[in-house]
Amino acid sequence: MAFTVTQPLGRVPTFAELQTLAGQHDVQIHGDERVGEFFHPDREQPKVAGNYRFESDGGLRGEFTGNVLGKLAGTFVFRTGNAEVSITAKPFLLPEAVLNSKLAEALPVVCAQFPPAI
Repeated sequence: MAFTVTQPLGRVPTFAELQTLAGQHDVQIHGDERVGEFFHPDREQPKVAGNYRFESDGGLRGEFTGNVLGKLAGTFVFRTGNAEVSITAKPFLLPEAVLNSKLAEALPVVCAQFPPAI
C-alpha cells in the first residue's frame, strides 16, 4: 500500500522560506533552523501533525500523521534536485489513486517555489 510521489526540486527551502510556506497554509511551526514540529491548524486539535529536521547534507526530512477519513501517515525528503513524499498508511475509504493524484498535483506547485540557486 505504501507509495511515493517524486518531483524535481531546484533547491531545499531555507527555514525562513519554510515558515512563509507554512503561513500560507495555516500550518504552525514550532522549532528552528535544525529541528521542529508542525501542526495544522493548531497544536491542540491538529488535523495534521509532524516533525522536520534539516540534515547536515542540506536536506530536509520529516514525518507526518493526519486524520483524513481515518489515519494518514507518511514521510517527506527534500534534497537539492529531488523531493519525495511517501505515504505509509492511508484510510481505507480513501482510494490510493485519488491520494496519489492529489499529491502528484500539489508537489510540483510546492517545488516550483524553490528553483535552483543562481
